[in-house]
Amino acid sequence: MQQIHDIKSPKLLIMEGMLMSLAFVLPFSEALVSIITVLIFAFSWIVISPKEKFSYSRNNPFPLFPAGVFLLYLIWATGTQHSANAIDEIRRNIFWFLIPMAIAYLPLKREQLNRILYAFVAGVIISSLVALVRWYFRGSMGITDIREATLNPHIGHSLLVNFALFFLATQFFRYLKSGWKIHQIARFAGLLFLFIFNIWLHSLLGLFTLLTSLIILPFFTYHEIPVKRRKFIWGGVLVLLIIPFLMIGSELYRQYHTTMPKPGQVAKFTANGNLYHNDFTNTLRENGHFIYLNICLPELQKEWNKRSSLNFRSTDANGFPVKSTIIRYLTSKGLTKDSVGVSQLSNEDIHYIAEGFANYRYVPGRMNLKARIYQTIWELDAFRMNGNPNNKSLVQRWEYTRAALSIIGKHPFFGAGTGNEKTAFTQILSQQNPELKPENFSHAHNQYLNYLVTFGIAGFVILMFLLVYPLIRVRKFSPLLLFFLLNIGLANLGDDNLQTHTIRTFFVLFYSLLVFGPSLFAEESAGRFVLNENRQ
Repeated sequence: MQQIHDIKSPKLLIMEGMLMSLAFVLPFSEALVSIITVLIFAFSWIVISPKEKFSYSRNNPFPLFPAGVFLLYLIWATGTQHSANAIDEIRRNIFWFLIPMAIAYLPLKREQLNRILYAFVAGVIISSLVALVRWYFRGSMGITDIREATLNPHIGHSLLVNFALFFLATQFFRYLKSGWKIHQIARFAGLLFLFIFNIWLHSLLGLFTLLTSLIILPFFTYHEIPVKRRKFIWGGVLVLLIIPFLMIGSELYRQYHTTMPKPGQVAKFTANGNLYHNDFTNTLRENGHFIYLNICLPELQKEWNKRSSLNFRSTDANGFPVKSTIIRYLTSKGLTKDSVGVSQLSNEDIHYIAEGFANYRYVPGRMNLKARIYQTIWELDAFRMNGNPNNKSLVQRWEYTRAALSIIGKHPFFGAGTGNEKTAFTQILSQQNPELKPENFSHAHNQYLNYLVTFGIAGFVILMFLLVYPLIRVRKFSPLLLFFLLNIGLANLGDDNLQTHTIRTFFVLFYSLLVFGPSLFAEESAGRFVLNENRQ
């Protein structure tokens, strides 16, 4: 096929620098991402004129296919009932158009793509270090949850970390035989840091996506794995399968290994001779201890008001009754809910209860991946007991999913339309579960369902065609590209990642670069329609 003419190197170097800047700032600032993207789009017409791009697109239109997603938003806005919402959706999704149009047909070389990827890794590492610093100074910054420490939403940041981690791993093993030189030591240090950081961040969806992607990937790249390494790869897959089951199993055992005692086995009076309230019908627990046993509210109130300036009858920092938080916190530590139990709490415990922490495992410094798994188990257990979905992440997601399916059922072929989604979700959620508070209303935390809600089956098929068909035609499935697609594709089952500015830009940028750009390794196939395949 016709090759692009040589571009003057200064222009290409400037474009490379701008793409490196965009990749670097992705984890930092949505404003900078927007500014740099617009500058790249404007400069791209200086690098390659509109006439030249049109000429190249006649031979190979596939690099422009992702831009068609933006056209879908425009077309589906024609019947909107909420023009302000539709304009906002169009504004936020214009990056589907800007980035592919800017990057299409750029004759980037392998070394340039590598530098862009390394700039991205540097941005992820530095922004993760910033998150650690923010967490260290959390008291002065008003941060109470590790997931609030990142500059972007924690799920999105974990997806960026996953991709940076995998890219560094491919580079590390590629140069493994070259010895432990400074660059290789830096790669290993980056790998180790990002791996530990991802666990520290304990984004369950991010970690699930990483593990699942690593488990699935060998099945796609089986023939590329050297025979001598296959047993180690499959051994690693087996370990990755076992680890989450062990962690979830241990937390399930912690929560459910106890059985409700008989009335004769439980104390009836406190150490001060006051009567305990014991509810043997309510099996809700904290760390395996039954919440509604050994409760003496008069003693709790008297002792708490001695220890804290926050009144027993008031609410904690999260808006929940203080007495409920005290009872859960004491239960989590296996203490009786009376004056003796409160007296055994440290001043730090008193502070955390006032801040709204209902379990000692949730407090800063103690909250870890296993505690996050336990928290999800507790939320499901509480919903099973009381049917209240509010402030329970996984349960609320199920409510949003039900609402999305209802909307799709009402508008199956062409969807609700651009700008109408928010109103559609509000109406369905208010009817479907009156207990769900309006402040907890949201859209489906599943990207595919959200697209079906907006575009219907017809628009969804077009959107998937625009993104999948170029992959089929290009036939350039490197391990990095496969991991990239798995990382986003699997995460989209659990969140609407492409609705966020950072992940939308991340996906469109690296989709364009990895699918239509140069091959990263000389031994990789360049694909059928890579414009610079002869420039290696």
